[in-house]
Amino acid sequence: MAKVLISLSVLTAAATAGSVTELPESVTKLIDYSINPCEDFYQYACGAWYKDAVIPPDEYNIDTSFDEIEVQNEAVLKKILSGNKPKLGEFYNSCLDTATLSSLGLSPLEDSFKAIRSANTSLDLIIVANELAKNGIPAFMNIISRIDDNDSTKNALFGVPAHLPLGRSYYRNSSLWETVQADYKVYISTVLQLAGYTAEKAAAAVPVIIRFEQTLAGVAPRELKEVEAAVSPYTVLTFSQLNQKYPLLIGSSLKAHGFDIYDQWNGSNDWLGFFDLTYFDKAEVLLKNTTLDNLRTIIEYKLIHASSNHLTPEFRTANWNFIGRRIYDEKAEPSREKFCRYDTEHTVGELLGQYFLDEVFPADAAKKADELVKALRSSFSTGIATSDWLDNSARAKAQTKLSNFVHFLGGPEKPQLFPTLTFDSKAYLKNRWKASQVKIDTNLKLNGQPVDRREFELLSYEANAYYNHNKNQIVFPAGILQKPFFDGEFDAAQNFGAIGTVIGHEITHGFDNKGRNFDVDGNRNPWWSNATSAAFNTKAQCLSDQYGNFVVTSEVTGADLGNVSSKITLGENIADNGGLKTSFRAYHEYLKKFPSQYTEETGNKLFYLSFAQAWCSKNTDKYLLALFKTKYPPQRFRVTGALQNDAEFARVFQCPTDSYLNPSKKCLLWE
Repeated sequence: MAKVLISLSVLTAAATAGSVTELPESVTKLIDYSINPCEDFYQYACGAWYKDAVIPPDEYNIDTSFDEIEVQNEAVLKKILSGNKPKLGEFYNSCLDTATLSSLGLSPLEDSFKAIRSANTSLDLIIVANELAKNGIPAFMNIISRIDDNDSTKNALFGVPAHLPLGRSYYRNSSLWETVQADYKVYISTVLQLAGYTAEKAAAAVPVIIRFEQTLAGVAPRELKEVEAAVSPYTVLTFSQLNQKYPLLIGSSLKAHGFDIYDQWNGSNDWLGFFDLTYFDKAEVLLKNTTLDNLRTIIEYKLIHASSNHLTPEFRTANWNFIGRRIYDEKAEPSREKFCRYDTEHTVGELLGQYFLDEVFPADAAKKADELVKALRSSFSTGIATSDWLDNSARAKAQTKLSNFVHFLGGPEKPQLFPTLTFDSKAYLKNRWKASQVKIDTNLKLNGQPVDRREFELLSYEANAYYNHNKNQIVFPAGILQKPFFDGEFDAAQNFGAIGTVIGHEITHGFDNKGRNFDVDGNRNPWWSNATSAAFNTKAQCLSDQYGNFVVTSEVTGADLGNVSSKITLGENIADNGGLKTSFRAYHEYLKKFPSQYTEETGNKLFYLSFAQAWCSKNTDKYLLALFKTKYPPQRFRVTGALQNDAEFARVFQCPTDSYLNPSKKCLLWE
């Protein structure tokens, strides 16, 4: 993946006339013209599509952009996987071969069961559990290497809580727990019996497992606290200190991964960072107070649950019946081919991604996308220059930070191709564990090593993008640089309205409620005066209040599901607002040099329609409820919230003052 420099003229061919007033059919076929765009632009832009959209039985929502890209990208991936490429073919085929999986039964877990059942002390048992963590099955905590927020030039080790089978809110919220507890108990009992437990023994194990998980969930960081922790100082403890204070939870984990817990070598990187020690304090006590037999049951269940998708078809179906159908509201179990494709993507994704890049991301597409990013960066610089709430020092530092952004497109320069591994087409679970061992070992060896600022942290076929505050880096995989977000044949209004607003969104993340705490070098080092910080907080609070008033309603029954979680979603809302305005300005800068085929009015409308239509979505209640636990508001409010604050939108669609999409009070931050 090379960085490229070319003339902006390659974005789209310059038109000779600006007289076209008819919008593209691909845009108009989605519009519901019976809706007033100034009252509900989202429904106006998406309504005709929404009426005919049907959520697939194995999904919990459908949309106009990501689903279309997924279909396109999946077709490419299926073609690659059918080609039986080296390593890739063996892994994929080992998943497809259900006959072998059935004949193997529980044998892939036999050695692990033997180790668990022969442990005579809690410490020995937890050491066994930490050996399983090397296979990607962390029992109680995880150790990861990531950028040191205090020195963004190097990597450091951090301790984080292990994930639970269910989202933590299920355990904490009694009403939410009531909706799943009966089915979860059935699931636990089912997989334990498939693993050889008697019905009586499985029934006795269920409350032991659930009580333990509920206790851990109760002491783990809450979602908002996690967001706040990401911009807070962290606590450092040496390996020796950790072994003394948390011998069961952390000392045993460090030892399993080969770290010197006695500081025999007095290394400079012999420490872990923690954003919140509360979980670790209480989890250590919980482990000490749990009987050996109960702990054995808990660890066996963790192994069985983590492996259930990768054993016999009966295990896979049991997992889907609860996780897929009950938690994610999927209507039908995905085909084996689809499941295996997804697992290949998840497990050996960079290997698969190299073939994907060759298929879909030619050099001319890379050049055009590169120039779009540059146009958006230039536009955001203009926004900084005209932000009168910034003092001179903050404005200068913001410009310096922006000028030091690096952006990468397509895929990783140095993908993980597993050169030392061989996969066995008859050993699916073993293949997964081998890949996990390589990835975990590679990550932990980064401790104390210089940060690779060119590292690409998404897979090339992912329809996603990100800003990394430690690297001051924005990344756009080839997977999102496809129709309907981006196409070299689109008019500029479409490219700027769709992918342009996404690019602007990621740039704005460098200056949102989290990004603003990191300096030009990616270190946590607030660079704002008190007055400028106060101005930012006032403007951010306006957005928080605005989005907090949005009520999410069921698309099935019309019932209120709750208000948008405005504090958790604040960073995304800041980025959506900044991205929209930045891209509209960039679009008009482009038009100064390269006139559109459309009239100004039509081009402007096409821009806003392309923005909104990138977010058209039809959702189950399960999907909407799940969003409450994420940093993202529902798609409707991502469009509506940003448009309410955009005076240019109101001008283009001639929205009267105090109409729903043109309120007198607008929340203005990055413009």
